[in-house]
Amino acid sequence: MHSPTDHIQCRPGRHSVLSSWPAARAVLLMLLVCSTGGLFAGGGWTLEKGEVRVEIGYSYLKSDLLFDQNNPFIQLRRPVLDQTVQAFGEYGLWDDLTLIGRLPFKLVSTSREPMATMDFTDTLDAGALNAFGNLAFGGRYRLLNTKQGRVLSVQAIVEANTSDYNLFTGLQTGFDAWSVEPVLAYGLPFGRSYLGGHAGMAIRSNGYSEEGLFVLEAGYKLTKSGLWIAGVADVRWNFKNGERPIGNLAHTGLYINNQSSISYGIKAWTPLAGGLGLTAGAYGAVYANALAGAPTFNVGIYYNRKPPKPATPQAAP
Repeated sequence: MHSPTDHIQCRPGRHSVLSSWPAARAVLLMLLVCSTGGLFAGGGWTLEKGEVRVEIGYSYLKSDLLFDQNNPFIQLRRPVLDQTVQAFGEYGLWDDLTLIGRLPFKLVSTSREPMATMDFTDTLDAGALNAFGNLAFGGRYRLLNTKQGRVLSVQAIVEANTSDYNLFTGLQTGFDAWSVEPVLAYGLPFGRSYLGGHAGMAIRSNGYSEEGLFVLEAGYKLTKSGLWIAGVADVRWNFKNGERPIGNLAHTGLYINNQSSISYGIKAWTPLAGGLGLTAGAYGAVYANALAGAPTFNVGIYYNRKPPKPATPQAAP
């Protein structure tokens, strides 16, 4: 038994979250913010040997606010549109080891019409930047697997410094750094439900601070056809041990240093036919720093191919 859901994924993608808004907007947006990664169940489960899982996802974010730990928010001069088209893949090299890859393509831009704000006395040029984000690769190795399907795994993801940056517009498509994210992941199945998650850290080059990572989620199978729904708690805390200058990124808030958040969310996925399925998710937050203060929307389609089962020998007549 490799998973209670047959659609397990450990690494949630990086996402924008909400901090404290003015009350009316906070209640609404906390129900809408969603992640930009794979939306299967998280945890330490690995794929079977030869199993393949691929997901193509799309996310949309438009924000004119940046949340800061010392203020409710910072009003940006130009609203920022951040769209991501991402391919995520996993392959079971053998039962205990799953290879992981992620290929994000970013389409970011700023509005032509500047907004009135007391937080900036100047503005940058409006513009657009379409380029790859941080390509990622890694693996998940299962250390423990009980008869009940409870698993404990180690995982390491390396993000390459493949993003792009425009000095004149303040637009950036990823962290200007190489990153390593080692985590300890676990999974506990309970019939039609499960608990899963991971704990670890993100280590980045080029003067970025390190981050602590913690994710806990609980899922439940709603229908016999395979519709799953899960609630997620996601905590990122920043050690603030880097001195990466913010520069013109202050005008957009894209991939700046010292990001942190306490967020929650809901996600769902369901199979269709022929190994295809759909995913969707939404996140909110009770605290955020150096992240966009607006909802993001994410949907995806996945393909899951199981390895062929060996033929059963026929008895001689």
